[in-house]
Amino acid sequence: MKPTPVSWFVLVIEVVVVLMTTFGIVSVTYNTRTQFSELERLRSQYQLLLEDWGRLILEESAFSSPSRVERVAREELGMVLPDNANTVEIE
Repeated sequence: MKPTPVSWFVLVIEVVVVLMTTFGIVSVTYNTRTQFSELERLRSQYQLLLEDWGRLILEESAFSSPSRVERVAREELGMVLPDNANTVEIE
């Protein structure tokens, strides 16, 4: 039995479809791996940012404690509590 032109055409179409599917799978696999790598990098960066945030929160609480504010006001700014002679009562 001799192959007809239609059967050759069908065979060529099938080969093209198989090749396109193969290249599609390779492309999707590559993109998936690339995106997963980017996701892991971003998760790592997120962890570092969370650690920095925690340190900044601790630092903020240390700098804003009332005892530190009072100490800085007295020592660095030379502030004192006013005495009775320096206060005025407003009605």
